[in-house]
Amino acid sequence: MPRPARGGRPRHVGGTSIRHVPMPEPVLPVRPEPHQHDGPPLAGMEEVGTGLLDHVDAMQRVAASAPPGPLLINAGPGTGKTHILTRRIAYLVAELHVPASQCLVLARTTEAADALRRELDGLLGPVADDMTVRAFDAAGELPPLGHLFVDDLEHMPIRLYETLRADRGDQPAFTATGDPDAHIADGEPGPFERFAQDYPEARVVRLSRNHRSTAPILAAAMQLITPVSRAPGRGMLPARPAAGTAPVGRHFALDDRDERHFAGQLAERLRPFGVAPDEVAILAPEGYTGIDTARPITSAAGREHRVVCCVGVTAEAFPDEPGFRRLLFAAMSRARDLLYVSHIGNGSPLLDDIDPGLFTPFGHVRGHRSQPEQPRLL
Repeated sequence: MPRPARGGRPRHVGGTSIRHVPMPEPVLPVRPEPHQHDGPPLAGMEEVGTGLLDHVDAMQRVAASAPPGPLLINAGPGTGKTHILTRRIAYLVAELHVPASQCLVLARTTEAADALRRELDGLLGPVADDMTVRAFDAAGELPPLGHLFVDDLEHMPIRLYETLRADRGDQPAFTATGDPDAHIADGEPGPFERFAQDYPEARVVRLSRNHRSTAPILAAAMQLITPVSRAPGRGMLPARPAAGTAPVGRHFALDDRDERHFAGQLAERLRPFGVAPDEVAILAPEGYTGIDTARPITSAAGREHRVVCCVGVTAEAFPDEPGFRRLLFAAMSRARDLLYVSHIGNGSPLLDDIDPGLFTPFGHVRGHRSQPEQPRLL
């Protein structure tokens, strides 16, 4: 295929025009650092009790202050579900006098369990040392503690879930957080779906205020996942102001080499704008090769990055199937300030379900040759 001229003048191949468009200057929104999920105090709640819930939003307060019993926090990405789980644990211990020694806290990974432990230490001090905090794969012989808290329930092995349920009966003090759309695989109902079936009287609280992503990133991700969402009717509202935010960058790569060059240079391209290299994540589908810094999308669960670049977003890697929608949604929803998607050719058909106005196309942008307008009969 002939290469288009670099000066921006299009070259025509059949009915397609290819124009080289430079990468736009990044627009990084101003935001307080470090990143916080907390908001301003709720009116009238300042200095009430321990103050643990002073800065949470209304639905987060409902979740954190619910009485003991089965509780499912159904929360999309960036809504602060892990953050509010620690607030709930601290609230029950400090306000309702639940013994810390009776709290069992389980998280997806050792890293996640360590982060929960640190936050609980910060909220409760030495009292938190009496809690049992473990990763799913390190649960081992679980002590018969009265209050169970699970983060990212959708990722819990089904055997572990069944063991916990068998130990605790039908109405346990069991709080779980999760996002059903974060579970990529299809098949038999997982622990998240089982929870609703096994505890029909459980309280369910939905968190829909996203504290992570800019409005364009959130809108693009929601348009992608809505047709296959396991949380019908879910709405996601950006907590961050829409002003001063950038559209999603869509890089049209000429070939593998062009895509590797773009992704390999992205961190250096963003450095002058105050983005550190470790704040940029290159995420790729399984089997993608050629970029040393690229990580599988499946490894990104539970993380967030200031900048995310999804590479290899082609029709072959991301066909229009529910599992691949969830995979791309998982990658896109990791981004805080900037999101890029990159592909060779026309890209995945999944991108066609996103409003073109949410994208800024650049690279070797393809388009159809305009045809002379035909007169319309009135």
